[in-house]
Amino acid sequence: MPDPWQRVPEATVAALGYGKYLAHANIGLATAACAVVWGGWPLLGKLYVHQYDTGALAAAYQVLEDAAGDLGAGRTNIADLVAGLSAEQWPGDDRRDFDAWMRTLGSDLLSEEMSARLLGIMLLVSASLLFAFIVYTSAVVLRLVWLAVQVARASFGGGVGFLAAQVAAGKQARVLFAQFQAREARLTTALNGIATAIAAGLGAKVAKDSLTGDRQGLLDLRQATINQGPALVWGFANHVERNLTAKMMTGRSPLSSGRAGTGAKGQPRPMPTSPHDLTPTKWQLGAAAKGAMDVISGRMPTGFLLPDRYESGAYQGYEDIERRI
Repeated sequence: MPDPWQRVPEATVAALGYGKYLAHANIGLATAACAVVWGGWPLLGKLYVHQYDTGALAAAYQVLEDAAGDLGAGRTNIADLVAGLSAEQWPGDDRRDFDAWMRTLGSDLLSEEMSARLLGIMLLVSASLLFAFIVYTSAVVLRLVWLAVQVARASFGGGVGFLAAQVAAGKQARVLFAQFQAREARLTTALNGIATAIAAGLGAKVAKDSLTGDRQGLLDLRQATINQGPALVWGFANHVERNLTAKMMTGRSPLSSGRAGTGAKGQPRPMPTSPHDLTPTKWQLGAAAKGAMDVISGRMPTGFLLPDRYESGAYQGYEDIERRI
């Protein structure tokens, strides 16, 4: 009987691993383009935010798929073992109790197998959506590069041609930014839907087990949260730092709620009418330098504060909080 759960080809999983490098290439190329097209800086902030390690999600799918395969093989072996015991070899109430217990075990293994497969599929879908968005950002970056080429060509006609080209390119960059935001909103909706489905599935499973008297799932969930405490703390700090850096790339101070010449809530400045409206600010230049260092080093400054981990997964220096209460 063919397996209804067909594993995604290794080539597809391997291809998703290039998402991180494509995102890095996008931000590098966009930085060079923004040195010429000054109105493209808000787009650079968006690209800084949308850097994803799609390969890590794809690798997690493989781990979960392997785990599901092991659970399925174990369930099959148990079923074959029980089927090999005839009623004549072992009659009586003990045998019936044993068969009932093994059926329960098989049902639990099947539930865990399906959970692992479904979670793996959701992670793979997330990786695919993020990879597709990175490819879309590549198209946006190429458009920004083309605008930079147009500005560079116009500069050969003198200062007036360069300034006029800057204003025209700045207007087109604002249109690209608006289109980018629309795609970004759809991506956010899709990812929030997946996250909600994962949380709902996990919550339903833990609630079901708790109602039937099995509190192990609830204890495991609590312990997993405690174990990942350092990652949650530093992950939040990393998130705040990333958003502040992206805010600076729009030309706004990270410590203020607004600045003259900027829109509300971190939006780019209004449609340019003169080159002065496009001149990069000190915040944008500083954020670009920081962003370049973040990409080159592979992590943001707050990322260096995350404690190292042992092979067991425990964080060094936090062993005491990882003991089961």
